[in-house]
Amino acid sequence: MFKKFWLDVIFGTIFIFGLMGLFNSVTAFKIFDVFDPIGNAFGDMELTDIVFSQLRDDPVADDRVILVNLSNLSRGEIGMMLQIIAKYNPACIGIDSFFYDPHEDDPEGDMMLMSGLESVGNLVLAEKLLLDDEDPTKDTVAYSWDVFNSFAEHNAFVNLITDADTQEELKMCRTFIPQQEINGVNHVAFAVKMAEQYDSLAAAEFLNRNNLEEIINYRGNVLDYGATKFGNKYYALDVADVFEENFTPDIIEGKVVMFCYLGRYLGDRESFEDKFYTPLNEIYIGRAFPDMYGGVVHANIISMILNRDYIDDMSDGAGYIFAIILCFLNVALFSLIYRKIPKWYDGITKLFQLMEIGVLTYGVIWVLEIYSFKAEIAIALAAVALAGDSLEVYYGVVKNSFTKEGRKSLFKVDKL
Repeated sequence: MFKKFWLDVIFGTIFIFGLMGLFNSVTAFKIFDVFDPIGNAFGDMELTDIVFSQLRDDPVADDRVILVNLSNLSRGEIGMMLQIIAKYNPACIGIDSFFYDPHEDDPEGDMMLMSGLESVGNLVLAEKLLLDDEDPTKDTVAYSWDVFNSFAEHNAFVNLITDADTQEELKMCRTFIPQQEINGVNHVAFAVKMAEQYDSLAAAEFLNRNNLEEIINYRGNVLDYGATKFGNKYYALDVADVFEENFTPDIIEGKVVMFCYLGRYLGDRESFEDKFYTPLNEIYIGRAFPDMYGGVVHANIISMILNRDYIDDMSDGAGYIFAIILCFLNVALFSLIYRKIPKWYDGITKLFQLMEIGVLTYGVIWVLEIYSFKAEIAIALAAVALAGDSLEVYYGVVKNSFTKEGRKSLFKVDKL
């Protein structure tokens, strides 16, 4: 009897995971999407977003990273701004933008941009990884025009990870790739390269983690009129601030300066170019508007590296093991209830499921907040949610269908 019980527990667990695999393979069900993120209405949200957008204490502004708004300036105007900023001796200047070809209709502007690039002592220019999903040997890298790029001390890729296939789709940015090998050459992320110019040891420690993908530990935004919980955590200079030199030298000297698009002007709420949704978004369910420009995302990554304040996460394999163990324990408990007190089965199992889902949900949020560790519990939650009813199906249908007595009772009709 003891052996038979544990065999039922094992087969019951296998049956539940088989159902989850079946449901997940059918687009109409997509059972995992119900939990992480939670359903179509919560499709752009993860439980851990609550930590970033609601629970964290107000961080101190990071004055090591200064953002300069590129707005919609011409190349000549950008060159002039570079010359102004460069004379205040920043640790480095990075440009999160591309200048692919010469402007035949504005050669003077190109010359002014060249002069500006040449004036920078430690220049990091953007590159873009063009990855071929089907054939990695076809991966290439895009740079600015060779003449402009010749002034760069370093190149680094500005690619950010989102689930969007087009610019028009929702672009949620939670993670990034620290480094990528393309045709035998190692390329480093833009934010990592910028951080390296300020603190090479911190950047080296970060890369030594050797993670293919890293979670961004967001700390704040620029002026955003309440779009995120932590606005004004990075100093930003608008176009007029630079041209009028409306800043003190110590703001720039020895700092990481990034030229990037921050709207037509600081605080522009109508521009969505190079703008992303992040976990800091105050409206974390059913988001209406993106909250952070790409340059500010890079700034958050730089801060994370310099602070050595990383977020670790559970591997997919560990997530599956946790889900299997939890499901196995639930099946064992529910099987006992099914055998001993069948009349109470539905009520007790539903109560346990609600309690477990609540504890798991709170636990994930608490662990991320206290230990900076992100647990992957989507599969475990799905297993818990399915365990009660699926086990009834296993005992009432699957198990009976494999016994002669069970099949016979299906067609037996009691007399009134």
